[in-house]
Amino acid sequence: MVFIAVHSGAGFYGSQKREKFLDVCSKACEATIKEWKNDSTAIDGVVEAISYLENEIITNAGLGSNLNLGGYVECDACLMDGKDLLFGSVGAIQSIRNPIKVANLILNNQRYKPPLGLIAPNFLAGEGAKKFAISNGLQEFDLISGKSLNIFNKYKRQLDECEPISIDKKHKQYDTVGAVCIDDNNCLASGVSSGGLILKKEGRIGQASIIGSGCWSESNAAVTTSGIGEYLIRTSLARKTIENLIEKNDDDNDTSTIVEKLVKIFHNDFFGSPLMKNIPREDHLAGIMGLSNDSNNIELFWAHSTKSMCIGYMDTAFTSGKSFISDLDCSSKPGLSVIVQSKLFRNKH
Repeated sequence: MVFIAVHSGAGFYGSQKREKFLDVCSKACEATIKEWKNDSTAIDGVVEAISYLENEIITNAGLGSNLNLGGYVECDACLMDGKDLLFGSVGAIQSIRNPIKVANLILNNQRYKPPLGLIAPNFLAGEGAKKFAISNGLQEFDLISGKSLNIFNKYKRQLDECEPISIDKKHKQYDTVGAVCIDDNNCLASGVSSGGLILKKEGRIGQASIIGSGCWSESNAAVTTSGIGEYLIRTSLARKTIENLIEKNDDDNDTSTIVEKLVKIFHNDFFGSPLMKNIPREDHLAGIMGLSNDSNNIELFWAHSTKSMCIGYMDTAFTSGKSFISDLDCSSKPGLSVIVQSKLFRNKH
């Protein structure tokens, strides 16, 4: 059975845009299943789903991404195959519509031995990444949308005029998009893509480029993250999550569920990480979405300390994609609390 899950970022989803994000996440899943072929892999599924999200102006990935301080778009993306643990990453790339496709090219390029004993890279950034993408058939594209330009102009003016600046919560959607897929052979893959934070420094690299921070995949579980990239990089949250989920416990009587483990992971490896001790607690903002599988079940799980997170999913038995928005309890404050949930599906072979 093929199963695809996507998210459009952890952060804040206002009532006016909720339906649009729900629709985009559902359609990204539908596009992935529609394009599935007999020889498609989990990596193909992740690339298809994220490419769809990158092409939607409403998301902060690919087309329509946030502008940096210089007034242009730089994107990050990475991709990991749980079957052979290969990954490909791209950082601060300009003028390429689908950064996830560049990450995929980098990943697949490692499957072939270069001449002269050279080593195939697993991470390319900046102008070199752009040249690599173009040399492999991808086209240059103007990624600036009217939406992102208007947002940039608003906050750049405030910054230039030394006005007290506070970014509206509707723009504080830490919009790394991501996807996780299980293919017919029960192999997993995960990936992320992002335009980064509003008014980020030119050349800034976010967690969407950093393997172990933006995504991580192994044979029976895979995750993708969203949030404040600098803090996800500090804590290597994606890799830590998988390591703790699949860790063999010496206690044979341990019956901890994935939800229970995720609560501990968030509190021990993110909120309680020594690397986060000097970060204001209200900035402890992150989201995780992932899949785990065994011979009988597939479990879709998610956790976030942001106000909300939008998620979509679909398998080959569904007639359409499904999506929902997970919200913190109204009495809970972002950065101080976490919501952790999951859905279980029968693994049909």
